[in-house]
Amino acid sequence: MDNKDDLQLVEFVNELDDVIAKWSDRYAPHNISGILLSRITLLMIDDPVTGKELLKFVWNKLDEMEQSNPGQYL
Repeated sequence: MDNKDDLQLVEFVNELDDVIAKWSDRYAPHNISGILLSRITLLMIDDPVTGKELLKFVWNKLDEMEQSNPGQYL
């Protein structure tokens, strides 16, 4: 990616953050997370191997958080 692509990616992430913030007062974090995971699943239909790796990475990070502070996150 070049600098223009980097800037557009940052803009995209910022827009997603804005949407999440807009709805976070109405919906619990686990509901928003479930919606986002459903979109990941939809986006990864054509590349399930990458989708599985992404979800495995997230699962491992959540497990690390739980192991470092049991009972506080999950």
